[in-house]
Amino acid sequence: MCKRTHVPDKLEGYMLQVRHALYNLISTDEVVVSVEGYDDVAVETNETVIAEQTKSVLSSNNPVTNKAVSFWKTIYNWSKYIDEGEFPPKQLVLRYVIIAAHKLSVGSIPQSFFDAKDKKQAKQALEAARKVLLNEDKKSFDVSVECLPYVSHCFSLENEDSVIETIVAMELDLHEETYDEDLRAKFNRQPIPPEYGEELLIHMLGWVQEKVHQYTKTNNSAYIKSTEYTETLLKEVRGRNTSTILSAVSSVPNDQETGDEVSRRDVYIKQLELIEMDSTELFSAASDYLRTKAEVTAWAKKGLVTDSSFSDYSDGLIRIWKNEKTLTELTTCDSVGKGRMLYAKCNTAVANRLLQGKTVPSFFGSGSLHSLANEPSEKPKIGWHPNYVDMLKEENDE
Repeated sequence: MCKRTHVPDKLEGYMLQVRHALYNLISTDEVVVSVEGYDDVAVETNETVIAEQTKSVLSSNNPVTNKAVSFWKTIYNWSKYIDEGEFPPKQLVLRYVIIAAHKLSVGSIPQSFFDAKDKKQAKQALEAARKVLLNEDKKSFDVSVECLPYVSHCFSLENEDSVIETIVAMELDLHEETYDEDLRAKFNRQPIPPEYGEELLIHMLGWVQEKVHQYTKTNNSAYIKSTEYTETLLKEVRGRNTSTILSAVSSVPNDQETGDEVSRRDVYIKQLELIEMDSTELFSAASDYLRTKAEVTAWAKKGLVTDSSFSDYSDGLIRIWKNEKTLTELTTCDSVGKGRMLYAKCNTAVANRLLQGKTVPSFFGSGSLHSLANEPSEKPKIGWHPNYVDMLKEENDE
């Protein structure tokens, strides 16, 4: 495989090359998708290599006009790669991929190049383009200073063979305002649980990004097999088998979000302070609480869990708390010690608690305990310190 590298927007958060690599990995054929290998992105089989130059258009810029610098520079690069033997001896497709945030008009010259299917048509298109771009003096090209070196290269007689070969291999893949929708639609046509489609899509984008990073951090082009992608996706699908497991769909709060939550000192945080838990435990509790709130909302919205099941789960946790509280009261520890013991016992007891008969993520039991310890604010359903109700009331009265 080629070792050459090139100078290097929730979906928009991933660079275009990663998103398009995933787009190409969703394939029924066995392919190898590369990033910064033969071009920005490439798709390779035993017989074919498709080198793709990707362009993101967010402004009024149009990379498919007659005088677009990026258009002529792409042809210049491709023809140079052909001259230098950079592409393998396979059927070659050179794909100009445009992801635009608005409608684009394709110029007559680019369109004629994309339409050319053989060397005769390509030569005719090249000659017609020369006539369009030549000034009346027939000695210079009517293009920008930036574009002139690329245009001059393409119309030089010594480069004619490679330029014509480039034009024959060229094709346009234009996405106008629809790329992310196209990617979602293609992804969701795979055999995946529809209720987890978005989460799986984001997960696999992250997987592709990490694969690319592992290569590029050593200054190498990234190569990913579609079979590896499919195996990874299937493992993720099995992990989200909703007949036995309720998988997490929320993301872990970042340090800023968790810190802000602790600083708010909601009731459940105050409860932990009453039993003198350290800052590490406070941050862990805040993270579990935030993620659990997000899961409850997401699962309910997706119809994965009913309101009555959530209520049954909470009632079960309250029963656990009551039982453990009774046992803790029999110990000789001081009040803080009893509270810490009760907190630890409850967290251990709820770790394997099922919701609607299904396994929940590891943080959910703890987060649910904190939800119960948080409301109602004047007298929470559960607490850790033996005198938590009075002590919270005293603080509120201050």
